[in-house]
Amino acid sequence: MPRRSLPVVNNKRSPPRRKGALESQMKDLAAMPVERYTELQRSIGRMMSIGKVDVDIDQLIERGFLCDQHRCIQWTPHEHKSSAKPIIDRSCCASYTVPLTEGDRKKVEEILPLVRQRLAPNHALVQDEDEPFYDIDDDFSLTLRETDKGVCEFVIYEDGKTSCAVHKTCLEEGLDVWDYKPIGCSLWPVAIVDYEYEGKPRYLLTAYNTHTSGLFENGSDDEEGEDKFACIVDDRDVYDPLYKAQEGILRFLFGDPFYDELDTRAKKHLAEKAKRKKQA
Repeated sequence: MPRRSLPVVNNKRSPPRRKGALESQMKDLAAMPVERYTELQRSIGRMMSIGKVDVDIDQLIERGFLCDQHRCIQWTPHEHKSSAKPIIDRSCCASYTVPLTEGDRKKVEEILPLVRQRLAPNHALVQDEDEPFYDIDDDFSLTLRETDKGVCEFVIYEDGKTSCAVHKTCLEEGLDVWDYKPIGCSLWPVAIVDYEYEGKPRYLLTAYNTHTSGLFENGSDDEEGEDKFACIVDDRDVYDPLYKAQEGILRFLFGDPFYDELDTRAKKHLAEKAKRKKQA
């Protein structure tokens, strides 16, 4: 992310800060990373607020995104997608341990018999119908179970592409993907962080990548971080803005009025940016 200069608001000198300086200093130092980040983005005009949601302009609007199910895997033979076999999986499905809510678990269980039909005959979930698709941590939180190769159990490889068996099931059975697929999986790389601003609860809508890694407790252990993903680092005009690429899940979570306003304001922002770039 290029460094930006803080805008000059006016030429008036601010009052001496001695009064209350200690309280202000301690408050700022104790602030959570998300509070510092949102305050910075807001102060330099890089935040778009819609209701109680703060949209990170850098990450949701100006960042392009394209989920290419072939590029995130190293295949053999790579040039023949129909017969390619996966060698190294560097997709998001192989890079994260996905937290599962109770709601996620119940929705997946509803369609699990249909999902099993998309899995290999020797798959653990097919071999034993009592086998859970999740693990229970020490604090009783749930995570999606992984294979011995560190890949989510619902990952399938077909015709040189990687895909999700839950997602595939929904598409082929005419079910709502966003209603059944775990929300954390559907959102990625979009991230939702809850915090307080001026004493009121708010949501920050941003994205997982190296620039925002300080916002999250459980960052990637990979030295390359989130920027190893082609879908995040590529910057091509043919890619949709991230908010547009993730329209389905954003409408599902925040509603049509929110998304419609976001879309209108984002298009205006991008048009003005393109105009300034053309004039430069």
